[in-house]
Amino acid sequence: MNAFLTELGKNLAGRWAAVLALPAAVFVAVVVAAVVLGPSHALDIALLRTRVMAVSTGPALVWTAAGFLAATAAVGLAVTALGDAVICSWGATGTGLGRPFTALRHRRWHRAEAKADTAIRAVLADPDNRQAKARARRAVLRRDAISETEPNCPTWAGDRLRAVADRVRRGTGLDLTTTWPRLWLVLPDAARVEVTTIQERCASAARTPVWTLAYLVVGAYWWPALVPGLWLLLVSPRRIRRSVDVYADLVESSVDMHSRDVARQLGFELTGRLTPEIGAQMTEAFQKHQPSADPAHQ
Repeated sequence: MNAFLTELGKNLAGRWAAVLALPAAVFVAVVVAAVVLGPSHALDIALLRTRVMAVSTGPALVWTAAGFLAATAAVGLAVTALGDAVICSWGATGTGLGRPFTALRHRRWHRAEAKADTAIRAVLADPDNRQAKARARRAVLRRDAISETEPNCPTWAGDRLRAVADRVRRGTGLDLTTTWPRLWLVLPDAARVEVTTIQERCASAARTPVWTLAYLVVGAYWWPALVPGLWLLLVSPRRIRRSVDVYADLVESSVDMHSRDVARQLGFELTGRLTPEIGAQMTEAFQKHQPSADPAHQ
């Protein structure tokens, strides 16, 4: 799993200038407004216009513009670094600082699992009961909203990506961490474009909680900044879930569709689907210079 998390980090670091210039400029403008107006004149537009006009000519304008651009660049770099940290947290294990979060998700999942099992047993006892079927569907959806499998990570995104690595290993015998770089080399251009596009969406989603925290901090001093902060707080989990879910599906689909191409490049003769036995041999070949490791614990 670390292989394609690394790709996300590279994408986040390499494209910040193109995608962060506008939001960083908006944030700096909000900070400037907060400093100029303060909490006592939070919505005094006339005062803000007066202060802006005071530096709109002469050397003051040059220094102000230079300072604004420098602040925008600094904010963009900071958000890049923190967004990269968010992506790294998706690959964290349930140890160390992540232990209490993993334990909390573990307890919630087991409670939801028990309710889902009870609802499913009710359906089996009375297959014609539509209400029981509806309750069972809702119970299963609530359980899967926490995690598709028993949680082993402090975040939903981490468990979603690890579930892909586990399914790939069980179904094909391939270790996704070592397979993904080789697979990327044989993907057709159309598939690479699709993966790269969703990587950009994941990187953007990873920055959303960073912007949320930034606006909430400013909002503690200047309350209008709470409006975008609270809005981002609401949309951030949904954006991350949606983008990571699509990314995980694309990665798994890439393995399903093109892992045989990697096998042929290595000299394996395939007459049908890639079997776990051949996948295990490929994994052994990929790991020739490193100890065998389960991606779920990397």
